[in-house]
Parts: sequence; C-alpha cells; structure tokens
Amino acid sequence: MQITPLYSDTARPMKILVLASGRGTNFEKIYSRQTELKQEGGKNYGTIEHVFSNDPKSPVLEKAKALKIKTSSISSEKFFADIGKPPSDEDGRVLYDSAVISLIEETLEPDLVVLAGYRRRLSRLFVERFANRILNLYPGDTSKDYLVRGKSACVQALENGEKSIRCTVYLENDPEVRFGTAVAQSADISLEGFGTGDVAAMEEKIREQGEWELFPFVVHDLIANGRVAIDGENNIYVDGQGTGKSGFSLSP
Repeated sequence: MQITPLYSDTARPMKILVLASGRGTNFEKIYSRQTELKQEGGKNYGTIEHVFSNDPKSPVLEKAKALKIKTSSISSEKFFADIGKPPSDEDGRVLYDSAVISLIEETLEPDLVVLAGYRRRLSRLFVERFANRILNLYPGDTSKDYLVRGKSACVQALENGEKSIRCTVYLENDPEVRFGTAVAQSADISLEGFGTGDVAAMEEKIREQGEWELFPFVVHDLIANGRVAIDGENNIYVDGQGTGKSGFSLSP
C-alpha cells in the first residue's frame, strides 16, 4: 500500500494557511514556534502566510496584521443572510467555502491548512480541495467512544472515571464524521483535584499543558519536517512507523 507524506518538500519552509474565528491563541503559539525555528537558521518549519476569518471583527486578524501576515475575511453571518439560507445549510456551506477558496488562492497555494479555533463546519468541497492537508485540534481524546457534542471534553472525561486527559490533533478528512484521522496526542494532563464544576480551570490547564505544546509541535516538528505520512486507509505513520488510531504520542 502506498504511503504518502503529508508534506515532502523539506527544501523550503512549509506554507501555512490559518483559519480562525476568535482570539487566535493557538495561532500565536504556532507563530511563536515558527519564529524560534527560523532564528535557529533551518528550513524545516512552517511559515504562516495567510490568516482568514469568517468574522471580520475577530481579534486574530489584528494580531496577524501586527505581525505583517496577510489577512482576509468573508463574514459568514452576512453571507448566509444575503443568500437567505441558515448557516447549517449544506448548499450554502459549499457556496461560502467556494468563495473562501477563490479568495485564498488568489495569492496562496497552502501546503497545510490549520484550523485554529475556526467556528465554521467545512463542506466536502473544502475538504476535498485540500485533501489530507487540513489540521484541527480537539481538547480531548478523540478515540473515546463516550464523547458527545455540546459538553466539554474534560467534564466527559471526569464523568467516565478518567484521571487524566489528552488533546488530539487530527486531519479533517471526512466531513461526515466529527473527528478525522488522529495525527498526534499530547502527554497526559492530570485532572486530579478537579470536579465537573471546574470547567474553566480545567480548560486553562489543558490549553497550557496540551494544546499549546501539541499543536506547534505537530505543525513544525512533525509535518514540516516530512515526518508524517498517510496510507490509502487513513493510517498515520511517523518516521515510517504506524501510530495506531490515537496517532503519535507525546507521552514519555
């Protein structure tokens, strides 16, 4: 079976498109790791070339502009109002994503698309256009079968007797399923001492010890270095070794 790298042109930095809707904290962490690697003088890292938001007032756009990164936006709220369809409408989603793709590809052909808090569900058109190049993050273990929408992953972990939790970075490679193929997971993050009412404190700990460590590592140290590949059955390989359904683990 053929195994294909997610990115293979390691003679140059990998071009990244970030899609975000909010504050842009994961964007900042990914950019910070980019800066570190650039200062070290190597080429095997990703460069954020463009930041797109579905909210023209999103703080992430101002942060990107301050860093001299190209930005663009199409208001999804206005777009769906103009075409008279609800934001959940699949035909409307295709039209919106088509407009986004056209706008982005005027200036950039990204090697990797990073969803850094992007609050829009992608259409099949978008997923197929950037097949196996769309990366997302979930603040929980996507291999758990107890996960439901609308409830924090940390609360669900506690309710199911878990003592710790892991974040997962995965590929958005099937719009019909909630989570695509897991690429990597963070080290275990202890939930000891927390109760189900401590959501804000738990989520902050998960961001600091999980998301902000895992996301930059996967983007720059794994994918941009040509270390990650996928086969025809969506199995992930890191350094030529199969990782299993949970992906590469940062646990010691």
